[in-house]
Amino acid sequence: MAANPEEVEQQQFKLQELHTPSSFEGVLWALMGIEDARTILHSAPGYYFNVHNNTLQNDWPVELYTSRLEYSSVMSGGERQLAKAMKVVVKQNPAALFVVTAPVTEVNQDDAEGVVEDIDYPNSRVVRPAIGHSCNEGREAAFTELIDMMDPDVEKRPNSVNLIGPTLSMFNWRADVYELRRMLREIGIEVNTVMSAGSNFAEIQRAPAAELNLCMYPYDCGEATAKEMEERFGIPYQADIVPIGFDNSLTWLKQVADHFGLDISDYLADCIKNATHFIRSNLVFSATFELSSVLSFENHNTYALGIAEFFKKEVGVKVPLVCLSNEQAAERVAASCEEVLLSPTLDLKKEKFVEYGPNLIFGNFYDQKMAAEEGFLNFVVADIPNAGFLASENCPFMGLMGAKYLVQTAVNNTVTKLLIDTKGDVAGELSGGSRDWDIAAEQALAKVSHAIPNFVRTFAVKKMHEVSENIAREQGTSVTLAIVRQAAAEFAPARFKAKFGAIFDSAELDNAEPESNVEDESDLPVG
Repeated sequence: MAANPEEVEQQQFKLQELHTPSSFEGVLWALMGIEDARTILHSAPGYYFNVHNNTLQNDWPVELYTSRLEYSSVMSGGERQLAKAMKVVVKQNPAALFVVTAPVTEVNQDDAEGVVEDIDYPNSRVVRPAIGHSCNEGREAAFTELIDMMDPDVEKRPNSVNLIGPTLSMFNWRADVYELRRMLREIGIEVNTVMSAGSNFAEIQRAPAAELNLCMYPYDCGEATAKEMEERFGIPYQADIVPIGFDNSLTWLKQVADHFGLDISDYLADCIKNATHFIRSNLVFSATFELSSVLSFENHNTYALGIAEFFKKEVGVKVPLVCLSNEQAAERVAASCEEVLLSPTLDLKKEKFVEYGPNLIFGNFYDQKMAAEEGFLNFVVADIPNAGFLASENCPFMGLMGAKYLVQTAVNNTVTKLLIDTKGDVAGELSGGSRDWDIAAEQALAKVSHAIPNFVRTFAVKKMHEVSENIAREQGTSVTLAIVRQAAAEFAPARFKAKFGAIFDSAELDNAEPESNVEDESDLPVG
């Protein structure tokens, strides 16, 4: 039986959406971020165009080259194509030159190393991403090649650290680096090298001059690199604290200060005072204690863990669901949320979005697309892939400024859109629409409204009221208790359905009694 063309098209689109970055992308993103180096992609044009389009979409100021393998040269002659590309690039005198082999050349085992040896350009390396490995394993593989190019005899820089982990396509890395560098500078610590995005090759070479390595994204990449540098250069590292949120950021900073024997108690006290002033503002706890947020970070496990801990421990935002891809992060984050999904399918995530009905979702482009389809408009883009996203140094997720940004983003996204949706009517009448309402239906809706958190009550009741009237209009009746129950069942998130069911069961019993005092408003909840 022939397949339905529409079904085939949908299946193909789904596969594209489910694409997970591989070690190939991980290697490229780690090396392309070195500003004065050049990268040649030894591949057919299709691979190059895909990477090049991603580069343009993200507005990266980098140059990428390809050996432009054609079908005939893939089978034989790939080395000649690579040599031509290298001769063009070396005329620019880059500080370093990297050749990254695509899977097709791995299958044919082109002698890329032989070509690099013949060209004999300084600081040239061939990096072969392992087929079947993850994006983060690719990043670590690229970092390992960079370790081989470091100067082990460089003079130590007192009170200096390396920040390990940021690469191109590590969401928001630039803002995170900016904030952590600021915090470190405040206590007299200088950043020696960022490995690798935004650095030049000389900074990579002098990485062994640092006295401490800090893994920024330990649940994604960098810790294996830090261990290798400890073995080779004797540089200790720290990777246990994720500097997201006020408490974790200050604990992280104190741990660094303790390593260098610095007393920063006065600085910490000032930071705590500043954070307290911010957190006590009228819109913080009055909003966050009523909020729930789903975190979907399958390409940024460190963010998933850090934000979940911050939301639960410090600002009272409920986190019903966290989606990620790292098992260690999943084990730790379980203490800060109701449910953890490890590399879930898109269909399962959509099902869980509807079940939990969060006020806010953090995730990538596909998450945003699914959320919009289900009516969740409060969304924060916070992971890759994204459909072009501009992020400045002013919006970190890490550090003290990151903690403030996360809170203001959560509050502003939900409060503003709630007021727009309700047209500023935060009280709102429960009925008074175009259809008549039975008294039992009005009372039931009133009781249901008080089972919903205050912050989302107006929107939820408005929606149930609208749906109830639509059903009554279609049936040509007044709004009955049964109709309100039907509307609540269709609209309510799973966690409210048990409460709603009990309310309607009780209302039906009351309504069935012949002498029920329906005009006695003392049964209505008052708070």
